[in-house]
Amino acid sequence: MRTVLTAAATAALLAAAIASPVSPAVAAPTAEAGTPSSTAAGTATTTAIKANESNRSFDLQAHRGGRGEWTEESLAAFANSLRLGVTTLELDTHLTEDGKIIVWHDDTIQANKCIDTAPATAGDSEFPYVGDRVAELSLAQVKTLNCGFTQLPGYPEQDVIEGNRIAELKDVYQLAADYNAKKVRFNVETKVEDGMAGGEGMVALTKAVVAEVQASGAADRTTIQSFDWSALNLTKQLAPELTLVALSSGDAWLQVGTPGAAPELGGIDIDNYEGSLAKAAAAQGYDVISPTFSSVTPQMIAEAHSLGLPVIPWTVNTTADMARLMDLGVDGIITDYPTRLRTLMDERGMKLPKAYGVQG
Repeated sequence: MRTVLTAAATAALLAAAIASPVSPAVAAPTAEAGTPSSTAAGTATTTAIKANESNRSFDLQAHRGGRGEWTEESLAAFANSLRLGVTTLELDTHLTEDGKIIVWHDDTIQANKCIDTAPATAGDSEFPYVGDRVAELSLAQVKTLNCGFTQLPGYPEQDVIEGNRIAELKDVYQLAADYNAKKVRFNVETKVEDGMAGGEGMVALTKAVVAEVQASGAADRTTIQSFDWSALNLTKQLAPELTLVALSSGDAWLQVGTPGAAPELGGIDIDNYEGSLAKAAAAQGYDVISPTFSSVTPQMIAEAHSLGLPVIPWTVNTTADMARLMDLGVDGIITDYPTRLRTLMDERGMKLPKAYGVQG
């Protein structure tokens, strides 16, 4: 049984030994466009700011490799984030029809991100593949897609990685090894298709991801996050040493005030925990909470820290929102714009994550 740590002890442990707090992941299961700025009220005390920033373990997470700056989840984006210097590479995973783990956010191939090139095999009756579910495509079919042909709408600063092919999870781990990035962490999200929380797909993906993480040699620097808390529960059974991150899209997603168990929450009713993300996560034995940034309040942070849970909100894209949340005392930030957050950290005199050069 895991011991509940104080917030300070948890932050130190995550920073020094086990892959510090994380978050969309990244993004909500259905949210796709650029995240708007928040005007949520609340200010932190000077003590909270100093305590948070002086521990020098603030978690700078590049969401999907930094999709505001480079084609999302491309190996080039992850490489650029390593060269920039981030604490954590945040990424999404899906399972192909033949059981391969790909690093991609969407459960279907979207026409605004990928275009078809040629069939994987001559006369493939499933071609073209754009619009198909990832779960119904083989890795070979997925690899034919050109997912670096245009700039993603809503991200005018994004550099297009021309001809980008979707990577596998093992490729990201290998990339970090090639850069000798021995301190960088990985925040791996297991994705769930709408209406399929807790189902067979979740089981297959979770088992595959856990096995790949354990084989990577970087399990001590990897966190598993999910909007399907059943996946976190299964991970805890399969690999109790892994750090678990409970993602949330806010009170409506948590079904606060709605009677009955929620499949997305592993079958619990959030109202049995006073509608509290932190209390529910702590009771399930999770290690970090990762709420949508617009839902973060001083009370949420104080409650989470009192339970030993770091708070890593997603997806924070404006400098003003980054600064406000840092002042509130969050333990890290997931952002599409890692350069912006790194610049802000530098301006505040915070220790910056190590930048890695190309290894010869």
